[in-house]
Amino acid sequence: MCADPVSFTLTLVRHGESEANASGTIAGWLDVPLTERGKKELLRLRSTVHYPESDIYYSSSLKRAYDTCRILFPFSSPIISDDFREISFRSLEGRRFPSRKDTDEFFISWQNGQHIADEETMDEAMARIGKTVIRTVRSCEEKGLSSALIVMHSGIMRCALISLFGLDRSAFMEMSVPNGLGYIVRFSGLQPVSFRPLRPEGCAVC
Repeated sequence: MCADPVSFTLTLVRHGESEANASGTIAGWLDVPLTERGKKELLRLRSTVHYPESDIYYSSSLKRAYDTCRILFPFSSPIISDDFREISFRSLEGRRFPSRKDTDEFFISWQNGQHIADEETMDEAMARIGKTVIRTVRSCEEKGLSSALIVMHSGIMRCALISLFGLDRSAFMEMSVPNGLGYIVRFSGLQPVSFRPLRPEGCAVC
């Protein structure tokens, strides 16, 4: 009998709407809180999304991720780690864009390798989170676990998927990562084999 090629399931979840999201501000490593609207939306998602049960839970050390984890998975005792933090935009953090068009133009330039200021580059972010995810999966598998869930951030989540699956850099802007949702990644050993979006039940784009 052939063994199931999928040995580990990793669920990546983006934090709820933060004050930086609502104002169009680059947050990066700034420790901005969730908005009240974001908290209410997470409670709604908790009842409409089938989040896979996981053997272990992790969260970025930033408040917006940790608070999201406690709202969506109140039974969990997440392991908090700096390793799952958002892309570090350093001196650009706190900068506010006047329009969505300006935001998109900034990130298109960034994904294309243009160094805007002193921010973490896309290559640096992909290398950081790619190694972190593989190290996390290895640690879990060594403990005999078959699943994990990480609450993190949209930018670093995109970088993780691009790194793990060798996607084109343009996928950074093409990938949809709504607040409170994310992706389910399946591994065979330490080899990522597939990923799919995590969406509310009955969602037409699933």
